[in-house]
Amino acid sequence: MHRLPSLIASVTGVAMLIFATTTVASILWMAQALDRQALTQSETQARVARDHLLSQARVITIDYAKWDAAHRAILDGDAAWLFDNIGSSALMGEAVQLAAIWGGPSDIDIGWETGGDKSGQPGILPPATRAAVDRQLAGARPGTFGGTEFFAWRNGGLFVLGASHFEPVENAPLFPEAKRQVGQLVMGIRIDRGLVAGIADAIALTGLEVVRRPAPDRPSVTLPGVDGTPVGHITWDVPRPGTAMLDRLLVPLSLVAVATALLAILAMRLLRRSASDLVAAEQRASTAARRDPLTGLPNRAAFQEALALPARTGERAILFLDLNGFKGVNDSLGHAAGDAVIVSLARRIALLLGPGALLARISGDEFVLMVTGPEARERIAALAEAIARSFDDPFEVLGHQLRVSAAIGYAVQDGDAMRGADLVRQADLAMYEGKRLGGRAPVAFGALIEEGVRNALVLERALRTALAARPEEFSVAYQPILGIDGRFRRAEALARWTSAEHGEVPPDRFIALAEKAGLVIDLGRIILGRVRDDLAADAGLRVSVNISSLQLLAPDFIADLVADLRARSIDPARIQVELTESVLVRDPAQAARHLHELRAAGFGVALDDFGTGYSSVAYLDQLSFDTLKIDRSFVSEVRHSPKRHALLRTMIQMAHGLDLEVVCEGVESEDDLRLLAELGCDLVQGFHLGRPMPVSELSALRLTASDRAAA
Repeated sequence: MHRLPSLIASVTGVAMLIFATTTVASILWMAQALDRQALTQSETQARVARDHLLSQARVITIDYAKWDAAHRAILDGDAAWLFDNIGSSALMGEAVQLAAIWGGPSDIDIGWETGGDKSGQPGILPPATRAAVDRQLAGARPGTFGGTEFFAWRNGGLFVLGASHFEPVENAPLFPEAKRQVGQLVMGIRIDRGLVAGIADAIALTGLEVVRRPAPDRPSVTLPGVDGTPVGHITWDVPRPGTAMLDRLLVPLSLVAVATALLAILAMRLLRRSASDLVAAEQRASTAARRDPLTGLPNRAAFQEALALPARTGERAILFLDLNGFKGVNDSLGHAAGDAVIVSLARRIALLLGPGALLARISGDEFVLMVTGPEARERIAALAEAIARSFDDPFEVLGHQLRVSAAIGYAVQDGDAMRGADLVRQADLAMYEGKRLGGRAPVAFGALIEEGVRNALVLERALRTALAARPEEFSVAYQPILGIDGRFRRAEALARWTSAEHGEVPPDRFIALAEKAGLVIDLGRIILGRVRDDLAADAGLRVSVNISSLQLLAPDFIADLVADLRARSIDPARIQVELTESVLVRDPAQAARHLHELRAAGFGVALDDFGTGYSSVAYLDQLSFDTLKIDRSFVSEVRHSPKRHALLRTMIQMAHGLDLEVVCEGVESEDDLRLLAELGCDLVQGFHLGRPMPVSELSALRLTASDRAAA
């Protein structure tokens, strides 16, 4: 280290001698390199723009073709419905400018395009094109959302087209496999000047145009036809940023270089004195900036550096790991225990790795692993299984044996041009798919996951539209909650959504989507409005309502709710607010304040799904609850498991000891009801007692339950 100042002085002297001769060559090389890089980047951008057009046409077509109502219209030969819901879109020309339908039991052959007649015209696509589409779609299996996309010319104009079979989605099981795919749908977007200009602006290319044959001196990207043969090209001016920069900056850069050389000579003595300290400080800072202080592993910054390096197809793979329920370890045993789990896990994984593997900790309980080399695909799959098996052994932490699980997803590079960030995104999606499935097996990224993301985006757009413009699509169903003696006590209000585009959407799907997309407050406002209307119309109705954490913690939520109830002369005591343990875990102090406000206003408060989360008895003791709702999973297994039976009895006794009313969910039989009565449960809820129903049916059930209890 002590020789470094002298070495710096020597190197600086040599550099000064060759500086003048290399400056011009370096600048020229840089300009040429920039020109080459710009050309390569422009080709990539043009391909991405082309692929985006193809993907857009495919998604639009599949959205219309995979539709139960459209499938029925093809089977019935309902031309009027097909025009109203498909042909009209082409005539208006907003999303698509061409639609063609053929095939099916009625051998339909009709098409529409912008500016055409609403009655449509047969043979809008040439027979050869339709035959090629039929061949492309012949191998698509039902339920796989198969389709194809291509470019084609019509009447001198170029279209990007998507094609797919008509096929039911929700009602698919009602049809034999041979009748699920009936008829073909092609929808197209016209590549006009405005669209081309928009693409040129988006990717910052000049002279962009679509031609049948490109000039030999201009770069181009092919536009594939239905059989894969190019039918056109995207072409543009050759970008020359390096040459342009050279013209502008050659003289100023020369002056700067001379000045820099003079300053370097003056600074040599200072460099000799401080070089050692600077190098040491840089090494310490570099190590600290690129290492996780807890585990010693590379951190996010170091991982991003490695990820920026290019890789070939199949020679790079990413594994994403996220611990399940890690916050519960910190909350129950303290952060020291959580840190010990992280360190122990890092050591376990490190022992499994070989050469060409980089393990990094990128956040609190998230690890990412990158494997490179010709056998990356096989190695990442084997490592994923090995890491999953490593969780079979408990973690020894501060005298405790902790069993921890993790969601693991991985993805493999599928193209030379694929960016590292996209590969990480795919691994992340695979990890979340594993978390959604609830298993411990690693999940490899595949086309179905990508398709699921696209479907979620389509459903999210429909949800946003319905919340903003069609609130009448949302309704409330009520499931009765009865006393153990059969008397009606109240009903749980459950959200329902019947979408104009997607039909009845399962609650667990659209509520989770609303929470993820930040729409749950808007959804909750509509559902609470429906509940308030029903309470105002029926003075004898009492309900329980699930409230999300975002709603509860929103400013003025409770005050606005109380004011609205008073305006309608509704007593807050008729409403019991149900909260899950996740609300309490995020911010217990703030949750306690809001619970106090709810109780002070007259609302009842219930802790919902007890036993499925952290199940902290401290929450029950410290926070103000009236009711404890025990999750259905305990009731469903209690008759077959002595341990579950004992645990359920203990939970009920504990709740009664804390002066809490107990509701058991999931009562599916008379045996369940009899057993819960023996265990001392206060209230019961389940399909055996009543399925979710409209408020009009609830009134009749209340009378029946009262008569039965009186008898």
